[in-house]
Amino acid sequence: MKIFNLPDLGEGLPDAEIVRWLVKEGDTVSLDQPMVEMETAKAVVEVPSPFDGTVTKLLGQAGDVIEVGAVLVEFDGDGSSSAKTESAPVAKPEQAQAKPASNNAPSAASGPVFNLPDLGEGLPDAEIVRWLVNEGDELSVDQPMVEMETAKAVVEVPSPFAAKVAKLHGQAGDVIEVGAPLVSFGDGDSSGSVQAEADDSADADSDDAGTVVGAVQVGNKVVAESADAVVKALAKKLKVDLSLVTGSGAGGKITQADVKQAKKDGKLIGSKAAAPAPVAAPSNTGSTADNENPLDFKASPAVRAHARRLGVALSSCKTSGKKGSITKADVEAAVGAASATATAPVAKPAGGGLPTVQVSVEPQSVRGVRRAMAMGMAKSHATVVPTTLVEDADITAWPKQDFLARYVRALVYASKIEPALNCWFDGEKYERLVHPNVHVGIAIDSPDGLYVPVVHDADKKDAGQIRARVQELRQKIETKSLKQDDQQGATVTLSNFGSIAGRYGTPVVSPPQVAILGTGRFRDELKLTDKGIAKHKMLPLSLTFDHRAATGGEAARFLAAIIEDLQKPV
Repeated sequence: MKIFNLPDLGEGLPDAEIVRWLVKEGDTVSLDQPMVEMETAKAVVEVPSPFDGTVTKLLGQAGDVIEVGAVLVEFDGDGSSSAKTESAPVAKPEQAQAKPASNNAPSAASGPVFNLPDLGEGLPDAEIVRWLVNEGDELSVDQPMVEMETAKAVVEVPSPFAAKVAKLHGQAGDVIEVGAPLVSFGDGDSSGSVQAEADDSADADSDDAGTVVGAVQVGNKVVAESADAVVKALAKKLKVDLSLVTGSGAGGKITQADVKQAKKDGKLIGSKAAAPAPVAAPSNTGSTADNENPLDFKASPAVRAHARRLGVALSSCKTSGKKGSITKADVEAAVGAASATATAPVAKPAGGGLPTVQVSVEPQSVRGVRRAMAMGMAKSHATVVPTTLVEDADITAWPKQDFLARYVRALVYASKIEPALNCWFDGEKYERLVHPNVHVGIAIDSPDGLYVPVVHDADKKDAGQIRARVQELRQKIETKSLKQDDQQGATVTLSNFGSIAGRYGTPVVSPPQVAILGTGRFRDELKLTDKGIAKHKMLPLSLTFDHRAATGGEAARFLAAIIEDLQKPV
């Protein structure tokens, strides 16, 4: 029998919900055949089979929440087509095979080594928030060992088996690469874990234990994280305190129905008669309440880091953000509430004037969407040869309408007049690909950073369809449900920075694209006409293009076509 555990589906979250099964028990499946649709916080993802075999058991049904690493499917087959790490079909190979630095590599005599698994952000590393165990501790299977911060959340990393901790690699604040050693184990009993079969002869000499969550490679063996935790995962999702629930199943076992009923009865986490954790006064240590589980609260990594720096427990913060999330303003308000009663008034200096305020500045780690933006900007700066043309379009004749849809229409029109800027350029091969269709990337600002989702086939959509698509993309960003496909394939980009402020700019081209149009804040301007002086509404435009791929004449014609379309009344 082969066991397939739910892999990390790329969200950095501890679980996913079954949408629907694409196979049934008794079906014979082939390698990479989709088996189930799982919903994460951002997308619905198809999970493929890791090998050829016959499905003997499906663990869960539509609506069930499955924890990453929990058993999802049982097979009856020889697994001849299986990858060595059965639960890793969605992991990036370069991350799963990352070699630890030689100066961090423990000796073979130190016992099995657990390497940092892929926590699902598409990033090569994660930061240690705090250790939950010490060297010398005896651990049980699935016991949380460390809290690691990814781009979307603080994730607890569990122990793959029962053993003694020999060495902890790193301390709070250290950034650990995926595949690098995280914990070395000494003598212990690993029989508490469920071990998947592996071909010991294939990689017998391999010292690489790069892993993904769900299947942990320790030495030469693949160890699957144990426990089918559907009930526990459902309780976590519904914020139900299992200690308050009485099980109705066999032997007093808690069922999913018990958890759902407990939700209705208000048996939630934090509902016990206990005083809330006090807000710690701001200090230079940046510590937070040690007994607080960060995953119990909805807050972005930036907000969590801000709370840690100010010494604020998330449990004491109000939730003014969307869908009950905690914002930076909520954290600062909690500090103010504590400081109002805990600090003395600041004395004014002699002779009047403002009091002296001591300000401490600490570096902030750039992660998630912001890190992806930084990497994209660096790539552009290193490869693109940018040139920017600026001009104004007279939009006085416009009726009241959706400006963004008009900007997209103008880009489509210009791409048909001068296709040289609606293309991709390969700077290594010196090849360009001119696209017959227009896929417009829309730069959208958010508290987490800059997103550039795509209106695909904009040349085949009318104004209403464009508005609907842009609104759909904005909603996906707000709910963190933007799919990877939503952000790929742009042939030209629009940056409407004028909706906030700014007249002209030098927007950055995103390779392999060749051009980006920036629209500034329009202004009223007096112009001399045949009928005298009249007030006209002018729209500033900034077109940046990669001069390796397009000539100045092509870019000028592209910009002129944009202006021609924008100056039409409708």
